[in-house]
Amino acid sequence: MNYQQALETAKKNGERVVPTVCGMCGPGGPGGGCGIYAFVRDGKFVKVAGMDESPVNQGAICAKGHAAPQWVYSPDRLTHPLRRIGRKGEGRFERITWDVAIAQIAETLKAQKASYGPESLAILSPARRSYSEYIVRFLTAHGSPNFGHSGICAMQRAFAFMYTIGTWPQPDYQRSDLIILWGRQPIFSGPVARPAKSFLAARQRGAKIIAIKPSVEPDVGMADLWLPIRPGTDTALALAMLHVVIAEDLLDHAFIDRWCSGFDPLKTHIRQYPPAWAETITGLPASQIESVARMYATTRRAAIDLGNGVEHTPSSNDAIRAVAILMAITGHLDRPGTDLFVPPAAKSPKPITLKERVTQEMVDKLVGPEFPRAFQPFVEGTSSAYYRILESVLTQDPYPIRAVIAPGTQALVSTRGSRNVTAALERLDFFVVADVTRTADMPYADIVLPLATSYEVDHPFQFVPGWLMATRRVIEPVYASPSIFSFFFDLGVAMGYGDDFWGGSISAAMDDQLAPMGVTMDELRMQPTGIKVPPKPMEFEKYATVFNRSSPRLSGEPFLPDGKVAIYNTTFAAAGFSPLPQWREPPESISGTPELLNRYPLILSDYHTSKNFSASWQRNVPQLREIQPHPVLHIHPQTADARAIADGDWVKVESPHGWIKVKAEIIPGIRPDTVMLLHGWWQGCRELVIEDYPILDGGANVNVMYSVDKDKAYDPLITAMASQTLVQVTRIDEQVDAP
Repeated sequence: MNYQQALETAKKNGERVVPTVCGMCGPGGPGGGCGIYAFVRDGKFVKVAGMDESPVNQGAICAKGHAAPQWVYSPDRLTHPLRRIGRKGEGRFERITWDVAIAQIAETLKAQKASYGPESLAILSPARRSYSEYIVRFLTAHGSPNFGHSGICAMQRAFAFMYTIGTWPQPDYQRSDLIILWGRQPIFSGPVARPAKSFLAARQRGAKIIAIKPSVEPDVGMADLWLPIRPGTDTALALAMLHVVIAEDLLDHAFIDRWCSGFDPLKTHIRQYPPAWAETITGLPASQIESVARMYATTRRAAIDLGNGVEHTPSSNDAIRAVAILMAITGHLDRPGTDLFVPPAAKSPKPITLKERVTQEMVDKLVGPEFPRAFQPFVEGTSSAYYRILESVLTQDPYPIRAVIAPGTQALVSTRGSRNVTAALERLDFFVVADVTRTADMPYADIVLPLATSYEVDHPFQFVPGWLMATRRVIEPVYASPSIFSFFFDLGVAMGYGDDFWGGSISAAMDDQLAPMGVTMDELRMQPTGIKVPPKPMEFEKYATVFNRSSPRLSGEPFLPDGKVAIYNTTFAAAGFSPLPQWREPPESISGTPELLNRYPLILSDYHTSKNFSASWQRNVPQLREIQPHPVLHIHPQTADARAIADGDWVKVESPHGWIKVKAEIIPGIRPDTVMLLHGWWQGCRELVIEDYPILDGGANVNVMYSVDKDKAYDPLITAMASQTLVQVTRIDEQVDAP
């Protein structure tokens, strides 16, 4: 609905309407928060409607958005600051005040900084949020480089693309005649409406769609061709496609000659990766690989939408580089209908990460670099890999992290190796949880801080290209909890970093950030549907500009030293990494570890995208849990029949590393040799009388199933972590064994 309709609806129902930004994917969540109208009756938040004027969601709203009031009033809300009084993991706490909690955190961090150095502190990153830059700012003011990025999302694609073609390109849905969805789910990943509408519009105007993924999702149902690839083998497919287009000379020679560096070494290198070789790894017929490669290379307006699915493998960097090279050598870069170099916004808010203070000494002190030190800092600043931060507590290599803050994230169910994470949290000197509701990690915390939802605060602002929007307070805080911003501002002041935190004034910080936009926060709040910010005019073939972009490294060296696509990557070679993309097996796989197949004959991988949950939270919201009450394993009918498994049976899924109990959901739209389930299951729902699941064996937390062997499970360059393993699935007696 539009603003006038929202006002009329509110008046009719005796309600008050508040235009704001949805917080159910997190404040300013991935891709930008959706615009909503929040309705309040008798002081209570009762419902939401999508904002037509928002370019992010264009009036649409998902199940999570509609469930926002239930989340705000959840009995799982944290109500008071807590301090541990029992042993770690026991979950016994005493109530304290906010000021006492901040003072204890500050005192502990100061003491650890004096004894062990500022790098002894790490902060675990949630998914990209509007407060992410403030996390980095706090760490930089403190002197620590250890921002714990996930290692499994977004930055892996950004890194490989930028060091191959200078930027992260985006598919031109509006003009393309062929779109390859590769490990991507456009229907319900990211903000509601915009990706789905772009996909549907392309389909309706006749664009051909090819979907590459192991199982059928809504986009596959509307695709012209489905390539049901084995999980974790995208690199092999990309290499084989390169083999085809080079062997058959399906190339843009003019572009290669002018804008590519190192093509001749690739021609020799790629001969070892023919489609017949890839067939044995990917499970896709060689003829199908050849056909898709030809279709892509010979369709003038063709684009590849590369998704998060390719980031969950130890050869992730090679897959992304190979796809980037495929785009380049076929001439499918920054031309209408291909993958475009999207220009930056004409004007943007002020960056506030204090990147000018990052030093080589800080880079050298990274505890577990997400990207090699030679490539630090990257676009978000310095970063250590989320899991490696926790691993250092156990290995003390190169030194142990002493304090961890977890704001809006929960390591036990968000990263691999839950057993090691548990052991690390038990051993960690000091652990702080700051969140809206209880988390899986909370029993191990020394201090727990309750936070307000984004419906209870009047900050921050939302900025996505084309739109600037204020977050408005819908209701007064239910439990008088401050915001996540207040936490970092209060802690910054208590640590003596007040000058870096605007003297503790959030309003001053917002105004400072908004200064380049020519508006204050108060002025922005007066615009009920935000301010439209016109983008720069679209231009094509911006090769000279993009290929000469400076990298964020301290040296400022360009991403591409030759000012051309780095097919043979001399920068990687100089740092000791392969200059050309190559194949690397997952820790366990059909082609890589055939000796395991007698005991573990099936491939397991997990989905990170859900139509009704955000990552590892919101299972405690009744409206959402009723849609999917149980964790389910997608399994092919033939595979289920061979194991006497019926739809809805509880099953045991066992890998070389652990086991889980989930319900079988029999679907024909999945490879017979593959089973998949949604990650993030642990949380119960009090209103529906559903108990929590165990975090480790016997629960539904898929992270217990995967290897964390540092020589096998990480991508050696970008620390992407494997979400593939081999498993056996067996039926269990629901009455006796079901959780």
